[in-house]
Amino acid sequence: MIETALVELIDRATAECAEQQRADLHGRLRQIRTRVLDPTQLVLVVGESKQGKSALVNAIVNAPVCPSGDDVTTTVPTLVRYADEPTALLIEQEPARGPVALDRTPVPIDQVQEHMERAVANGRPVTRGEIGIPRAVLQNGLALMDTPGVGSVSSFLTSTTLSVVAEADALLMVSDSTQELTTNELAFLKQATALCPNIALVMPKIDRTPHWRKVLEVNRKHLSNAGVSAKLFPVSADIRMRAMQSRNTNLNAESGFPQLLEFLQTELAGQHEQFTRRLVAHNVSEALTQINDSLRAELAAQNPRTAAETLVELETAQRRAEDLRRISQHWQKTLNDGISELFTDIEYDFRERTWAVLHEVNEIFEVADPLMIWDDFIRWMQARLTDAISETFGWLEQRQQRLAEMVAEQLPPQQLSRPPELNPVLAPDPLDDVPGPKLPTGADYKNFDQVLTGLRGSYGGVLMFGLITTMAGLPLMNVVSISAGVLLGTKSLKEEKDMRLRRRQTEAKSNVQRHIEQVIFQVNKDSKDTIRAIHKALHKHFTRITEDAQMEISQSIQAIKRSAERSAVDRDQRAREIKQKLEEITVLRRRVTQLTQNRITAA
Repeated sequence: MIETALVELIDRATAECAEQQRADLHGRLRQIRTRVLDPTQLVLVVGESKQGKSALVNAIVNAPVCPSGDDVTTTVPTLVRYADEPTALLIEQEPARGPVALDRTPVPIDQVQEHMERAVANGRPVTRGEIGIPRAVLQNGLALMDTPGVGSVSSFLTSTTLSVVAEADALLMVSDSTQELTTNELAFLKQATALCPNIALVMPKIDRTPHWRKVLEVNRKHLSNAGVSAKLFPVSADIRMRAMQSRNTNLNAESGFPQLLEFLQTELAGQHEQFTRRLVAHNVSEALTQINDSLRAELAAQNPRTAAETLVELETAQRRAEDLRRISQHWQKTLNDGISELFTDIEYDFRERTWAVLHEVNEIFEVADPLMIWDDFIRWMQARLTDAISETFGWLEQRQQRLAEMVAEQLPPQQLSRPPELNPVLAPDPLDDVPGPKLPTGADYKNFDQVLTGLRGSYGGVLMFGLITTMAGLPLMNVVSISAGVLLGTKSLKEEKDMRLRRRQTEAKSNVQRHIEQVIFQVNKDSKDTIRAIHKALHKHFTRITEDAQMEISQSIQAIKRSAERSAVDRDQRAREIKQKLEEITVLRRRVTQLTQNRITAA
């Protein structure tokens, strides 16, 4: 069996890691061993919020296992797998027992969402929910995981989804058929492809738009231009559920789900073994390479040296350690200064863009009546704010890369063996969360009120000109006084309308300004969260590089000291042991190479 050969290879590599006292590599390989022994074919359902991920999972398994709807947002992953009887578990991490220790708490299957939300609100370390149901589509090991939204929801939810992508057999990227793929979705797909190449694009809600075929072709071009290889499946979860309820085969075929189910049950099953090989080959090869490099460094230190040579090498290693400490201080200062500038620059950049929008708003309402253009104005303003947000976060993406380069310049070139793995900066969408500006009040100028305004204005004209004409012997009410009253009444009515217009314009400007200030507040919060995530990722990456270099220097110093203390006989014996161990590791690495070629030889 291929699984037996894989497990044996992992066990051999794990034993080498334990012998070399590399607890970090040992723990990683133990996790990979557990994944190999699990026959589950894990398929992640990913995408932005409100795209229909939960409804898609429900339609695939023909059961309402994941809460869905416009008022429901997935915040914790939910795994749906096969079970003889319906079951539900709440999976929590136990920090006291280590990072891989999990606590499984049974909960009622119809209350999984409530229990997860309550646990998260109470600060419990919930990692996911698990639901088991008796469904034929899941019986051969297929497991579906409904994930939190990526992109515009929050960087935390995006990182939660990406944390399980690397161990998934396939991804179902969900983007509804009402619009083409966004820039954020394409950026996420390119990032996810590097971790899991088996990707399919599912386009639900084809029953809600007659133009879904046009959107399908546009998405196909977007994927081709982005270099993403993915199959496309236009589907309708609503039609699927109606077809299942009425057992209508033709309606089920119209939903598009038979092709999707065939992809999940046949093509993915054939690729599961290949994915497992690739996962084992990558991790075992990386562990063996680190052990091999460490042993070769120790072997180089076994050669007999004079006392002077040993002293020179020891001083050189200690000087490298001092230089590394100084370099560590420099790159940390560069990173902290860069992050501080990033906070200030991004906030100023977005405020400058919104000030330009406010200036245009003021120019519009200097001449336009809010009542006449309000709907068109709201659409225009939202488009301008969306463009401003995208441009600001696009600039943040560039600044992120530049900051990484600036910090990397502080390190010696030989230590930059790998670039930092930075998440793409995804622009938020706060306009749905921020209440829109209200239409100015007092807009209804009734006909009766207009008549009263005209009468008030005309009364003075009639009286004034009537008194003047009485001196000429005419009655108080005459043609002149009445004409003057009509003119003055018309003028009063026009002035009242102008005054009301100016009042509406002023109120509209004020309402829009308050709305934009709320958008600025929300965007600044999202940008600060993103910048903090960038700071954390860069600090973690360069700290790991520095710690690896420190460990290498420390091991080199210890090897020099041990070499100086050993006798020539001890050095020769240890050199023979290391050479023998290197030969064994070479054999294991050769088996890893065979593994990538879909061949594994017996031990």
